[in-house]
Order: sequence, then C-alpha cells, then structure tokens
Amino acid sequence: MKPLNKKSQITIFIILALIVIVLIILIFLLKSPPKIRVLNEDEPQAYVESCTREYVEEAIRLISQHGGDIEPKGSISYENLDRTYLCYNNNYYEGCINQRPLLVEHIEKEITDYITPHLEKCFEELISSYGNRYNVELEEQMKVNTILQSKNVYVEIGRELDAKRGGESRNFKKFSMHLNSPIYNFAEIAMEIVNQETKYCNFDVISYMFLYPEYDITKFITGDSNIIYVITERATNQKFTFAVRGCVMPPSF
Repeated sequence: MKPLNKKSQITIFIILALIVIVLIILIFLLKSPPKIRVLNEDEPQAYVESCTREYVEEAIRLISQHGGDIEPKGSISYENLDRTYLCYNNNYYEGCINQRPLLVEHIEKEITDYITPHLEKCFEELISSYGNRYNVELEEQMKVNTILQSKNVYVEIGRELDAKRGGESRNFKKFSMHLNSPIYNFAEIAMEIVNQETKYCNFDVISYMFLYPEYDITKFITGDSNIIYVITERATNQKFTFAVRGCVMPPSF
C-alpha cells in the first residue's frame, strides 16, 4: 500500500478539524439555554405585551385568592383573606343560590377592568422612550378585551399608534398578549361544584378527582356551616379558593 503524501495528510487533518469544530458548535447550540427576549422599545408590540402580562398575572393572582372577584362582594374571611361566596343562601334547609352564573365572563371583565388603567401607564412608558426617536401620535381611545380559554388567557388591545422619523413611518393598530393559565379551567370546575351544591347540597370531590386527576380539590366545612373549596392544578400548584353556603341546618340539629 502506497503511503499518503504530505499534501494528502494535511487535507485529512483539515477535514477532521472541520468535523470537530462543527461537532463543538452543535453541542454548544444544543446545550445553550433558550433565548430570553429582551424588552426593546423599538418593538412596541413586545413592550406592551410584556407590560400587559405583568398586570394580567397580578389580576389572576387576586381573583384566584378571592374566588372570582378582585375586590370580593359577599365573602367570608378564611386564612386572613376574603373568599367570595359563589353560591349562597342563609335560609335553613334551602340550597344555595348561584351568585356568579356567568363566572367565566365575570372573570374576563374583572381582568379587563383591573388592567385597563395600568395599560395607560404601559403606553406612557413606551411613548416616553419611543418618542425620543420618533414623532409619535397615540390614539386617545383604547379598547381592551380579555378572552379566557382552556389553559390560556388572551388580551386584545385596540389602540392606534403612529410613529414617524424622516421618511420612515410605522403604524400599529392593535396589540395582543397571551398567557398560559388555568383560570378558565378553575372557573369551569367551580361552576360544576356550585351546580351540584345547588341541586344536592353536596359535591362529590372523590369522584370528580378520579375523572380529572390533574386537579386536586379540598373541601373544608367551617363551624358556622360555610364550605371552603380549594382547587389546585397539580402540575403548577396554582390554586383557586371560594366559598359556598347553603342547606343550613338549625342550631338544634
């Protein structure tokens, strides 16, 4: 077998070196953490989305703690927090009456009402930075719409923004935000609990968790015939707590 000449050996070494370099680059890319999107005032959508998400998360936290309301109306104090009665009747023997028959729509409105004034601040901050480089015109009227779906929250913001600089012109007519959250699912489960409490003065926690093992439901009966329900999404440990009062028995019982 004829030995390789010097030129052939150099070629092989170069090829091997290139292969090693490519492998190192691939390993680096695979092990690199996901990129974090840096807030950039040059991208108004990203700026508004990030700012909106902060306040939506805050609204959902309050709603989940209080049981459907950001500021509870008709509630009981439990673990130092006011918990909304989603079903209530103080009369003896009578089943509770649903206090929030359209709970999903109610929560959508609660989120919208909570974030709207904060969104004004988001736009003020955006204009403060963006306006240093562009001549900005911002529509005064703003339309905010919150949509809850299974495991998801969407916010749509209708507001026109025009930015001009020299011959460059940019126009934005709407902004949006998406957040993964079980708040819709919590509302659906809470409504199922309320419907059964209304009809049967009881909710079968064990059977429901058998059918839907991704959720944990605890039921605590206070000394004055109030019931506290806590719904927990096992995967995230997020919770939704609310109160029920109905089918109250007289003290003699």
